[in-house]
Amino acid sequence: MQNQMNLLKDLQEIDQEISSIEATRHGYRAELDAFSADTTRVQEMLDQLNDEVALLQQAEAELQQGLLKERDNVTRVEGRLPEIQTQKEYVAVLKEIDVAKKANKEIEEQKQAKQQEVTALENDIQEKESELADIQEKSEARGAELLQLLEESEKLLLKRTKTRESVAAELPVSLLRKYHTLFQRRGGLALALARNGACLGCNMQLPPQQYNQLLKVEKIQTCPHCNRILYVEIDV
Repeated sequence: MQNQMNLLKDLQEIDQEISSIEATRHGYRAELDAFSADTTRVQEMLDQLNDEVALLQQAEAELQQGLLKERDNVTRVEGRLPEIQTQKEYVAVLKEIDVAKKANKEIEEQKQAKQQEVTALENDIQEKESELADIQEKSEARGAELLQLLEESEKLLLKRTKTRESVAAELPVSLLRKYHTLFQRRGGLALALARNGACLGCNMQLPPQQYNQLLKVEKIQTCPHCNRILYVEIDV
């Protein structure tokens, strides 16, 4: 019976180490995923900014065409001035020129506003490009390190898993099943040390008769409060 208990303690120690390795590996993968997520996030922002710039530049080009058209109108109308013969017609042409010039001014102002928006967006693009480059640089350096750590931890995990299989193979199936259930339900602590009449897993007092039986190490016993498998330290 003492041999089985020693095997269970070894198994718990191995399983705790395996759980720690797996948690560490999860952290490595999460860090890699974070780099990928940050890269995607900034790239999407860059794409959106570039799309906005493209739309603004298209609108600016259309305004430029409209401006050229209105300037042609002014030139065309002003070219009629020498041909005017009446005061009434002269006033009408001057009014037409004034309207065309005002239209030119409005279009020019709209065009300048678009140019300012483009400039502001281009500044944002430069900032995001710099941020993206920084993320990619860190990702390349840390990513290589994380991949190396994942590879090393995978080898260690495989080694400890093989050891676990070897230890588990020496235990009865029913006992192994009970241990596994407790390990999952009790946060990786299926076994608990009993000392001075108490279970140190839940810090509850054990029935005196049960504790005395534990000291004899004659059979597997569990705590009546937390159900953990109990063991005692035997002085050799």
